[in-house]
Amino acid sequence: MDCMITKLNEKDQFISKIKNSDSTLGQFYQFDAMDENSYHTQLTATNNGREEALSEVIAHYMSDLTLSEQQSENLRLLSEGAKVIIGGQQAGLFGGPLYTFHKIFSIITLSEKLSKDYDTNVLPVFWIAGEDHDFDEVNHTYAYNAQQANLQKVKYHTMTPPEASVSTYYPDKEQLKETLGQFFQQLNETVHTKQLLKMCTSIIEQYDCWTDMFKALLHEVFKSYGLLMIDANDPELRKIERPFIKQIIEQHEAVDTAFRSGQKNTIDNGLDQMIQTETNVHLFLQEDNMRQLLTFKDDHFYLNKSDKYITKEELLNILEVEPERFSNNVVTRPIMEEWLFNTVAFVGGPSEIKYWAELKEVFHTLDVEMPIVLPRLRISYMYTRTQKLLAQYNLEARSIIKNGIAESKESFVRAQASQSLIDKVEALKIQQEKLYETLKDEVFDSNDNQLLLEKNNEIHQNQFDYLINRYLLNIERENAISMKHFNELSASLHPMGGLQERIWNPLQIMNDFGIDVFSPSTYPPLSYTFDHIIIKP
Repeated sequence: MDCMITKLNEKDQFISKIKNSDSTLGQFYQFDAMDENSYHTQLTATNNGREEALSEVIAHYMSDLTLSEQQSENLRLLSEGAKVIIGGQQAGLFGGPLYTFHKIFSIITLSEKLSKDYDTNVLPVFWIAGEDHDFDEVNHTYAYNAQQANLQKVKYHTMTPPEASVSTYYPDKEQLKETLGQFFQQLNETVHTKQLLKMCTSIIEQYDCWTDMFKALLHEVFKSYGLLMIDANDPELRKIERPFIKQIIEQHEAVDTAFRSGQKNTIDNGLDQMIQTETNVHLFLQEDNMRQLLTFKDDHFYLNKSDKYITKEELLNILEVEPERFSNNVVTRPIMEEWLFNTVAFVGGPSEIKYWAELKEVFHTLDVEMPIVLPRLRISYMYTRTQKLLAQYNLEARSIIKNGIAESKESFVRAQASQSLIDKVEALKIQQEKLYETLKDEVFDSNDNQLLLEKNNEIHQNQFDYLINRYLLNIERENAISMKHFNELSASLHPMGGLQERIWNPLQIMNDFGIDVFSPSTYPPLSYTFDHIIIKP
C-alpha cells in the first residue's frame, strides 16, 4: 500500500490554528499541542493512583476476547503506571464510519511515536461511548455499490429502539444478520467476501449486546497493535468513578457556572457554540428503563422523562448502592475520562476538539488537568479505478476531496456543448432585459401593467434558462458513460458532499483489499500529521 500526504485548503481554519499555536485559540486549552515541552510535562506528571484499578477493569472488560501478547503486555504496563493516548467513539453499526478506525490509528500512531521519542511506554486506549442512548446515530451505515456508482444506506430496523444506553441494548440477531446481508449485497463479491462475512456473522452469533459486537470487531482489526478498550458504561468502571460522580453532584452549581462562563468566553472570541444542553447538573440517571437527564430546580434533582424529583441525599444513596445507573453528559464525559486515566493527549474529531475548548474552566473547577488536545488523522482511500478515471479526465484527487465533482462535471459537459448556442441564448436574455427596461417606461403610470410586464419578463428569462439547462441535460444524456464516471469519483472521494471517511464503512475496504488490510503487516506506517492522507491499497 502506498501512502501520500496532501494539503487541503479548508474553509474551517480551526485545525490550522492549532497547528500554528494561535494565541486566541490557545487560551482555551491547557497545553500547546505544538510545543515539545507540553509532552515532556505530561509524560513526567505524577500519576493519579487509579492505574492499577483501571487495568483490572479493562482486563475484565476484555476478558471475553482472545488478547494478543501486546494487549496483555499493555495491561501490565498500564497497571504499573504507563500513560496513555486516548480517544473514543459511539458504537456504530458494523464499525460505523471509517473515521472510527482512523481515530484509532491516530491513537496508535501517537502512542508509538511518543514511546519511541521519549523512550517510555505510552499506551493506546479506545473509549467506547456505550453510555449514549441516541440509537439513531449508530443504527445505520452506507455501502458503495460500484455497479450503480452510488451509495446505499443500510439500517438496522427495530420497532423498539433503546431508550437506555446502547451498552444495555440487545439487538435481534436474525434481524442484524439480515441487515449484514443487505450491506454485503451492495458490495462487489471478491476473494475476501466469504471470509469477512463469516467473521461478522460469527461476531453477531457470539456476542449479545450492541457495544460488545462493536468491541469484538475492533478487536479483530486492532489487537496486533496492542489496543486497549473500555466501555464508558461498564459497571465495574462506574465503581471507580463513584467518588468523582459524587464530586460532580456536590459541585453541580459551580460546574455549570464554569461551563456557561467558558462557553461564553469562546463565543465572545469568535468561536462557534458547539455544546447545546439545558441541564445544570450534567449527569444522567437510569430510571424506569430510561437514561434520563438530571436537572436541579426547587432544591431537588429533577428527571426529564418521568417528572420525578429526587433529593440530594437520595441521589447520593443511589450512587453508593447502584453507581452503574449514572452516566456523564457531553460536558462531564471528557473530564471523567481524564480523571480516570493518566493521559498525555486526547485525540478527537474536528467537532470534538472544538467543544473541548468550551470545557477548560470545568476542568479547573473539578481540579482535573486537561490533556494535550489533538485532531485525529484524516484519511481517504484511492482505488486503482479511481486513479484511472482521474487520469482519463485530467482531474486532481485533492480538488475533488475538498470541493467535490460538480465543477469538473459542469466543465466537461460545457466542453461537449456548443458554446455558440449558449452564447446566443445568453444574448437573447440580455436583449429581453433591455426590452423590458424600455417597456417599463411605457407603463409607469399603471401598477397592474407594471406587474404584468414584470411577470412576462420573468417568464421569458425562465424559458431561456430552461432552454440552456435542458440543452446541457441532453448533453449529459448523450455522454451517459462519462456521467457515471463522474458519479463514481464523487461517491468515492467526496460522498454526500463530504469526506469519504465520514460516510464509507471500513468493511468496504476490508472486502475489497483483504480482511487484514488494516493490520500492521499490510497497512502503511503512518506518521501523525495535520494534513490529509491518501492511501492507495
